[in-house]
Amino acid sequence: MILQQARFRTRSFRRGFSLLEIVVVLTVAAVVLGAAVVIMSSPKEEQSLREEHGKIEDMVRQGRALAVTYQQPFVIELTQFEAKLRPLANPHEARSYGEDERERSSVRPLEEMNWPRIEFINEDYEILIRRWGQLDFVLLDDKKAESWILEPDGLCEPLSLKLSKDFGDISLARIYHPLTGLAEDEELTITAKR
Repeated sequence: MILQQARFRTRSFRRGFSLLEIVVVLTVAAVVLGAAVVIMSSPKEEQSLREEHGKIEDMVRQGRALAVTYQQPFVIELTQFEAKLRPLANPHEARSYGEDERERSSVRPLEEMNWPRIEFINEDYEILIRRWGQLDFVLLDDKKAESWILEPDGLCEPLSLKLSKDFGDISLARIYHPLTGLAEDEELTITAKR
């Protein structure tokens, strides 16, 4: 009976945690903290991706509106880190306005505008393109521009663009509608950094 009372006393007076309990608690805390960091950083990455895609989408909408207004094709030239919008033909040769036409028209002549209009894409992102009928995205070349023609009837080639960062761990692919020029999400990837 005395032995049992001694055991009972040692258990009731024992204070603190064992090393195993501390390790388990720290491991759980690390997992929860890591998940919280990923969840909190994801909206920032997604917002940044959408802002960069938004620059190209705005340029497409602007180019479509200009093509319809001036009834001539416009082209968007995509290279790594930039997109350029310009008339397909030289604005000085595209249409010659007479004095009467120029006075009656409320549309500003193309030759009076600054061309090309350029949007710079954040250098952290690689731009990949997938044309109509292609299965895979292709990385844009620094030296050769990919041309995307916007027709005066309001049509454009359906095209998918993907902005990618950290070897594809962070990417957003969007497809551009041939009639509206608006982009819809195809694929969004935000993976935790290792």
